[in-house]
This record gives sequence, structure tokens and C-alpha cells, in this order.
Amino acid sequence: MKYFLYILLFFCSFPIVAQNAVGTVIDEDGEPIPYASVYVKNDPIGGTMTDMDGRYNLKIDSLIASDDEVIFSFIGYRTEEFSVASIISDSNFTVTLVEQPIMLEGAVVKAKISRKESTKLKKEALKKFVEQMANDFPKRTAEYPVFSMYNGSQDERQLIHHEIVGTIKEYPFDNKRGGDSVALVVKSVKEFTTDEAKTAYDMFNEIADERINNPKKKKKKNKLTYTKRDLDYQALRMHRFLWGGPTGSLIDMLNIKKPAKWDYTMIGDDAVLTYTEKENYMGIVKGELQLHFYIDPVTFQINKIAQSLSGELHIPFGYKLKDEELEFINALQFGHDTLDRYRVRHAYVDVLRNVFFRRTQEGDVVIREKNLEVRGDIIDTKKKKLSYSAEAKAIVSGTPKITKND
Repeated sequence: MKYFLYILLFFCSFPIVAQNAVGTVIDEDGEPIPYASVYVKNDPIGGTMTDMDGRYNLKIDSLIASDDEVIFSFIGYRTEEFSVASIISDSNFTVTLVEQPIMLEGAVVKAKISRKESTKLKKEALKKFVEQMANDFPKRTAEYPVFSMYNGSQDERQLIHHEIVGTIKEYPFDNKRGGDSVALVVKSVKEFTTDEAKTAYDMFNEIADERINNPKKKKKKNKLTYTKRDLDYQALRMHRFLWGGPTGSLIDMLNIKKPAKWDYTMIGDDAVLTYTEKENYMGIVKGELQLHFYIDPVTFQINKIAQSLSGELHIPFGYKLKDEELEFINALQFGHDTLDRYRVRHAYVDVLRNVFFRRTQEGDVVIREKNLEVRGDIIDTKKKKLSYSAEAKAIVSGTPKITKND
């Protein structure tokens, strides 16, 4: 036994050596993908990303199991997973990512039936779907470990790449309790800005400061500038906006009693229930929301939600926006600070979001992945136009914790 302990201490005296996984991430045309995320599924904080040539160098702790998975992911592309063993056995492991648009399209197949029969089928499908949603999403608290990434661009030029590792907590929606029903807890942040970022934000500040330098103004306000704190806040807000609200509360917010707002079609192997809602506040704020629920046509269990939201904003001179108009603007990722800072008179925004689901061995329906795309144009009082876009993607990187609420 004494000699065994000596031998054990001898081997334990050597430091644990990390292994390096080296390779390239490319698209289907063989072009390198910069800023692609590469990380071990059970150790996302220790991850890395590709350089401008698509190259990556990932350190893998020797305590990581060889059958653990390495995740390769980038916004707008399908996520790929490979075992640690397969990657470290290759001196240059190349991964090809396939494009995956935010709104997946498919062939729409409609049965040749009468309008009366179609309405009947829609009502029956909607009733069964609502019942299934109530069964799959009872009052519960869901905790998701997530790896979330966000790209911000201006005039098609990428300015920032932001990543967080953290936890999303979904609480049952409660009007009486108020406040937000989703909380984001950040454990780790990685941020990369391009050389063009400073020039772009200088432009933002110039627009924001125009009214301050106006000699006709008797009182000059404090200078409005973008700071590092502002950028961090905007990025974190986008991660939060990416997730949206708790899925279980979504049906309660839609008008189930009006079948005219719903449509029922087939896309591929999925039945799709589409909900459409339009708003128009005297032409000042206009918008259209569409929610496409991709469901199993037999069990009516949900597989995916594809959301599209488009909006327009036209503010007359001296007009003060009403509360309901401000609420709609907030849904388009506009805040009061944006309207005031840039003296917005016109804005056009499009938001696309996908939510993918899976069923656990315990039978719980949980989120697998979310992705988001926001594109818009802001026009100020002097007709200066500012175009911006953002893309984001959140992958559930571990096992969700579900707690049922009575």
C-alpha cells in the first residue's frame, strides 16, 4: 500500500495538461467564417472564436471527457456538434456550417377542400393546439443555461460581436405581480469591436448632439455621447430581447376566440397555425405581427415558433406619443432614449425570431435554441438616414431545470 501511494503521488505531481483543438470553420462555398463560436458544451466559458481567416485554437482541459461535444456555431448558420475525441485526433479539423435563415421556408401544401370545411378544420386544430399548449406549458419556472451571441451592424458593416454565458429564468406571467417574467443572469462576457465601430458611433453622437449646438436654443443640455457602458447595455438588452417572454404565457396574449385572425396550412411535415395581428394608430404607428406555430399534425405538440414583426413610425412635429404607441415602439426595440437622442421622425423596422423546442426524457417541453434578426432605418428631422441591423442566437448549453408551480 505504501508503494502504491508513492506512485499515486508521483503521477499527481505532474500538472494537468490541456489539449489543443485546431482547425478552420468555413461556409458551403469554402469561405472562412470569422467570429464563429467554438466551445465545449459543458464548458462554454472556456470557449474561443475563429479569427478573420476562420481559424480556431480551442484549449480543452484533460478532465473533459472524450465523448463530450464541441459546439461550432454562428448566427445565420446551423449549429454543428462533434466529439472531443474526433477533433483532437485531427491536426486541422475543418467544419463546414450550412446557412439557416431566421425564417425557414418550405413548400406550402393546401388541401383542395371547401371554405366551410377549411374553417371547421382550423377551429378543431386551434382547439386541440391550445389544449396541448396548456398541458405542455403549465405554470412553471424554467431555468436555462445558455450561450448567447449577438452581432451589431450599421450600413451592412459589422461593428460588434458580443457573447455571453449565463442563465435565463422564465417565471409564470402574473399581471398582479408586474415586472418582467424573464430574468437574465450573466456569468461571462466576451466582446469584440471592429475598427469601424468608433467611426460609426461618432456618427451616432453627431446626430444626437445636433440640437445641443443649435444657437437658437437658450439652454444647452449636457452632451449626449455613447460610452462603453452604453454599448454594453445595448448588447445585453439585445440578448434579453432575443429571448423574449415565456412561451407558456404566449397563448394567453393572443385572440383565440377570433378564428379570422388564424390560418391553418401544411409546410413540409408540420401543420402550421398562423396568427396575424395588425395595429394602426392614426398612421403614426403601424405594425403587423405574425406568429407561425409549427406543430405535429397528429399530437399537436409544438416544434417551432417563427415570428415576424414589422412596424413603421411617423411622428408629426410636436406630437407626443401616447402610452399604447410607446408600448408598441418598445416591442420594435425602440426606447425613449432612442427617440429623444436621434430626434426620430420616421422609422421602419423588421424583426424575425425563431424558437426551436424539444421534449426531455421526463416529458417536459423545453427550448433548444432561439435566433433573432432586427433590421431598421431611422430618419431624423433633417432627413438624415441611419440604417442598422442586429442578429442574435441563443443555444441552450446544458440541462434545463423545470419547477412546477401550483
